[in-house]
Amino acid sequence: MEAMPHDPAKPEFTPLDVPPGGLETPYGILYRPLASGLQILVLFAAFIGGPAFAWVIGQVPGDLSQTARDVLFVPMVAIFFLGYGLWIARLNAIAFHGIGLGLLKALFKLIVFRRKPESVADFIPSRDKLLEMMVRAQQAGSSFAPVGWLVGVIAGLTAMLFDSALHPAKLFLLVGGGCVIWAHLLAWLGRRNWLPFMESE
Repeated sequence: MEAMPHDPAKPEFTPLDVPPGGLETPYGILYRPLASGLQILVLFAAFIGGPAFAWVIGQVPGDLSQTARDVLFVPMVAIFFLGYGLWIARLNAIAFHGIGLGLLKALFKLIVFRRKPESVADFIPSRDKLLEMMVRAQQAGSSFAPVGWLVGVIAGLTAMLFDSALHPAKLFLLVGGGCVIWAHLLAWLGRRNWLPFMESE
């Protein structure tokens, strides 16, 4: 059976061979995603890891009330959900800029100028553009880091109000620093595609 001739109007794509250590691209490193089952396990560990880390932090001063220790769970959970929320927002922006904008331009030309697209390539991203979008989507997984700094400052200032023999400045560093460390760990997991992409409804 003869192979079908390639239509030059349609973009041609070949599968990417991403090595275990990642693929160097002009836009950054593209990492191979974990299997979906492993991603779910990492997601579950990340979800319960924050409260577990907060519990460890709460034991360090040795004299915090139960209420104060309970308060420490809030920033860790907030980092997880706010970080994922920012990640979703960045993914939507990447998708719109890479695909939605092309479709919008094609529709505008069709409606306003009555001009049909000359080929599918007019509104379908090229292979190089798709590669860039894939890298940008993985880079967006580091959204937990900036969230961690913001939440860390707020949590650290709140911790300074705790009734403890530990100096307020040390409480700030303990709680705020803990938030930043946890957020950067989540950012590392997200950047390397160990956490699954979340889709907005």
